[in-house]
Amino acid sequence: MKKSKKLMTALLAVSVLAACGQKEEEQVAEPVEQQETSIDISAEAEQFKSLLAGQMDSFVIDTELLATAIKEGKLEDAQKLFPLVTMYYERLQPLTPSFPELDEKINGNLVKGEETETTGFQRIAYGLFDEKKTAGYEEIAEDLVADVKKLQADFPTIDVTENNVLASAVTMFNEMANTRLTEPSVAGNEVYAVKAQIEAAEDLMEVFVPRVSTESADTATKEITALNEIVAYYEVGKEDYVNYNLFTAKQEQELITAVTNVQKALQQMNESIK
Repeated sequence: MKKSKKLMTALLAVSVLAACGQKEEEQVAEPVEQQETSIDISAEAEQFKSLLAGQMDSFVIDTELLATAIKEGKLEDAQKLFPLVTMYYERLQPLTPSFPELDEKINGNLVKGEETETTGFQRIAYGLFDEKKTAGYEEIAEDLVADVKKLQADFPTIDVTENNVLASAVTMFNEMANTRLTEPSVAGNEVYAVKAQIEAAEDLMEVFVPRVSTESADTATKEITALNEIVAYYEVGKEDYVNYNLFTAKQEQELITAVTNVQKALQQMNESIK
């Protein structure tokens, strides 16, 4: 996920092996290995990063609004803001392998029984939606603002050249389908997250279509459109969505299947990069 994809130019070797026996296989093995080449997609990673740079100012402003609501004890306002603010970070998911330490601070996993060891969005979600309070979370909110501001400041110089952002997006959707949608968070903001990740996938489509097969790009477009239609069904206001914890088992499976289809389509795109 973190490094540019390597493709082996082994078609010639395969045809030779098909026609020859074990002896010939041993003779061609080394030359094939020498033909291994790296596919450079650093320019595409930079382009994707540039598409997301435009949201960083709004990300900071809205994170500050969330922190203010928490510091002023406005629980309902903070609960409403939380899923909207996290959407900014969901769009950044394919880039997070390029800033792992800051990612841990902003969006580290919450471990049951060790909640106080966590910072960032997941710790705040625990306070707002599990404990249903803002008291005691003021400093955590301030730290989150500071970390998001640091990300904004660092963003132009973050090195993404070793990050296959398309492969990272495959991992992102895989985690959504197999972990996040099967073990929903107490905030129930999974539909918001899916919507934001769709937007990231659409940006990736813009960047990678010239580098991938037409068939894989067409399939990805079809599956992203289908997922968008499902998400739109659960929109309950401008940028607001149904709480995922209210989904029936059938609705959950429909969303999981659609997310999985996008993941598979992006994987096909990744495998066809040329």
